[in-house]
Amino acid sequence: MRKFTLLFLLISISFCLTAQKADISTIIPPPSKAELSNYTDASMQQKTLKGAGEVFWEEQFDWGDESSEIGWFLPDGWSVEDPGDIGYNWHWANDTLKGVYTTEPIMASSSWHNGVLALNLDGYNSDIANYNDYIAVDNSIMSPPIDCSQHGSVLVRVEQRFRFWSSAVMDFEVTNDGGVHWAAFDMKMGTLYSETSGGAAAGQKVDLYINISDVAAGMSEVQFKITWRDARLYYWMIDDIAFMEGWDTDLQLLYSEADYDNGLEDPEGFFYQVPYTQLSAYNFHSIVRNFGNNEQWGTNMNVKVTKNNQVIWEESTDPIISYPLVIDTLVLEEQFVPEDFGHYQIDFAISSDDEDELPDDNFATLPFHVTDSVFSRSDTTRETTFSTWGWYTQDHEGDYMGTWYTLKEDVEINSITAYINGADVQYSMRLVLFAYDEETGDPFELLTSDIIEIDSTILKNNWVTLPMEKDGEGEFLLAGQSYMAAVWFSSPMTYEEAYDSRRYSIGSDRSNYYPSGQCWYYFALDDAWYSSGNDLFMISMNFNDDSNIIDAIPGADQLNMVMDQNYPNPFNNQTTITYSLEKAMELDLIVMDLTGRKVYEQKLSKQTAGTHEIQLNASDFEAGTYFYTLKGEEFKETKRMTVLR
Repeated sequence: MRKFTLLFLLISISFCLTAQKADISTIIPPPSKAELSNYTDASMQQKTLKGAGEVFWEEQFDWGDESSEIGWFLPDGWSVEDPGDIGYNWHWANDTLKGVYTTEPIMASSSWHNGVLALNLDGYNSDIANYNDYIAVDNSIMSPPIDCSQHGSVLVRVEQRFRFWSSAVMDFEVTNDGGVHWAAFDMKMGTLYSETSGGAAAGQKVDLYINISDVAAGMSEVQFKITWRDARLYYWMIDDIAFMEGWDTDLQLLYSEADYDNGLEDPEGFFYQVPYTQLSAYNFHSIVRNFGNNEQWGTNMNVKVTKNNQVIWEESTDPIISYPLVIDTLVLEEQFVPEDFGHYQIDFAISSDDEDELPDDNFATLPFHVTDSVFSRSDTTRETTFSTWGWYTQDHEGDYMGTWYTLKEDVEINSITAYINGADVQYSMRLVLFAYDEETGDPFELLTSDIIEIDSTILKNNWVTLPMEKDGEGEFLLAGQSYMAAVWFSSPMTYEEAYDSRRYSIGSDRSNYYPSGQCWYYFALDDAWYSSGNDLFMISMNFNDDSNIIDAIPGADQLNMVMDQNYPNPFNNQTTITYSLEKAMELDLIVMDLTGRKVYEQKLSKQTAGTHEIQLNASDFEAGTYFYTLKGEEFKETKRMTVLR
């Protein structure tokens, strides 16, 4: 396979960016204002809502039947379609779904105790030994006719939970002419493969709202079917489907974006942590849908930026008219430029002249931090994982996974940090800095860390920071150039030997916008690089800069105190902080995490002049980067330390 060329990369980035934005724009954030149906545990009686939002048909899937041979019954009017006679059918369930990769409890739907509708794909394929032999699902369940003739608008609410693999089709299909014509509505809610629906926590349901007014309003015999095909893994659960009248005024913020302006034509995306030397302007836009029945005059996007909980910047777009079921893009002409260290938050809000009847889906929040040295696209929460191991049935001796960064100013790099999701003790790893060769279109190794063996301290869910072995030249990075921070794994195991091991994977963040092509991975056997697509690897760069006194607090008076870097650093449980005083004084030691949360404080009472040591026990700290501050009446000095696990 040919290596990447610059032309191919640019074409790929353009195509993937378009595809990524299209996927994101289909997200339907579930309104969480008030429950649209109210049930009692005993009778599950529906509460009739006034005006818009009134439920006129529902199904709770209380299909359990102990007298039945299979434990449930299919009610009259419902039918299951199995075009290929595969036998992987929708079924009723009231217990944990178990399969090859699934142990999933019944979701916490409104009527979970009555059971749910499910398709346990993992369970169906559990008797097949090899994934390549798994059978792909192709199955639908169809409702009886529903009378919508008295309703000028029709919304459908579906409580669901799912996980799928690959390019699965998951549709809500609607007909009003007995199946001659069908309209299809995607039910994946922008969820990417291998993730749970809407990123919901274990066991939690997500509410999907679909406006089917165009094909159902005023129609007397509306039928729907729920279809899953072209997937081989995981599960899907459905419960409490309700047909209701739509709201008159309901704007939805489908997507919001803060894009770092690097001064180049290509978009750069969002950075969770930005070094002060790399500060630049941010551009803002959002995707808005009018999900109501009426035109919305004065529709606009407001963007507010706070720093340390104080509003420092606020702008709004010019108002537009938003038409029912039309999706609009709102772009703010003004840019925001951070000016100092600190903890920032971007708040997006959409509104119109009329009061929104479901306002809870009109807002989005995006935090970021201006640091002295940490450059990170990803935040600190893993949404999913990534590994080169799972892609080909081959050995993976010396594969790479890396994240690209383009610099605005010259800097010196000290280390690289990566989130290790899991690895087997038979693996070794190192962190590597790559530069980009414009002639060949390939990365080349610039600096590397020592090779370390995977041990119990970094087996699973841990941040690992390793210093670069500097050569007096490669550590000095240049403005305008792109560099990739990467993790390298190696193992003596063959593919067959590794199959039953923990193997390896790193964390992937999918909560923030970034253009495709910013993360690459490398197959050693192919000697080729590939773009990761939707995965944002949790790998960051750390520069040689200690100027960040938290939130721009002035530095220490060096005539009164000198505080050294803690040693060892990084460390596991114990480290030493050394400092010298010109005169006696009272001191406090404060340790905070990257979000500014205080995790430790020690009052040192009155210290005499001279040199002192503090033995800090961090055995209760989570793995990650922390700021430790030594504070007296006349000064405050802060440095960074890294805890490994």
